[in-house]
Amino acid sequence: MLGWAGNTIAGRLSTGEMSPMVVVFLRWFIISIFLILFLNKNLITSIQSIKGKFVWLCLMGSLGLTGFNALFYIAAQNTTAINLGIIQGIMPAIILLGSVIFLKEAVNTTKFAGLIIAFFGVLVVVSQGNYERLILLSFNYGDMVMLCACFFYSGFTLGLKSKPLIDPVVLMTYFSLSAMIFSVPLLIAEHYLGNTQLPATSAAWVTILYIAFVPSFLAQVFFIRGVEIVGASKAGLFINFLPIFAAILGVFLLGERLYIYHLVSLFIVLLGIYLFMVIGDKEKKTSD
Repeated sequence: MLGWAGNTIAGRLSTGEMSPMVVVFLRWFIISIFLILFLNKNLITSIQSIKGKFVWLCLMGSLGLTGFNALFYIAAQNTTAINLGIIQGIMPAIILLGSVIFLKEAVNTTKFAGLIIAFFGVLVVVSQGNYERLILLSFNYGDMVMLCACFFYSGFTLGLKSKPLIDPVVLMTYFSLSAMIFSVPLLIAEHYLGNTQLPATSAAWVTILYIAFVPSFLAQVFFIRGVEIVGASKAGLFINFLPIFAAILGVFLLGERLYIYHLVSLFIVLLGIYLFMVIGDKEKKTSD
């Protein structure tokens, strides 16, 4: 989560340095080449393990990784790192809701209330604490794009339930290759629209290298392994640390202002997830 919180800072730093689809393509291109060089034998021996998973692999790479990141870096050009982090706090609720709908996970009244409260917390930050924005549906463009992005990565997390028995680093290599391939059409579209901006400074290249090796590789491998150990629902709980880390990093590294509505939103989101994951689980065990 700390690695992903750093990605909110990197996303903001990339603004004006390189265009969103260039960031998406380069992050997966760099890490794909790196992993292929070090895991070429492992990739060959593991091909048997992913047979019959081609469509799943394409969906995980295209929607879960490329789709999420494309929207994330577009959002990063239009909102703050603090907002990027807090809005991602809704992902545990989306993941758990998906578990209920698609994986038939049981949900009681307390859990349902937790989901509603967590979503309300996100509404607070995207409306900047102004109820008139909710009534007039006047939201920050970047915040709304980030909210849409959360659904893509939540789907990726749920999709990990179907992953083959394979080493997380090897699996991440396949995901990276899939994400890189599916980022090419977006890169071409951006170039066609005349919006392509390549990294031209050393600071830009340091940013892209950080994005490639920390959020794209280390954080992803740790998360995949975490889902493998504790399951999607409980792993999603740790996403609650992301908005906290993002807010701290945004204030200290970027000098962003922390408003009262940020703190209120953060409290409401964490309260909702606490109700779902802690109180709701206790009630479920008692009833069982």
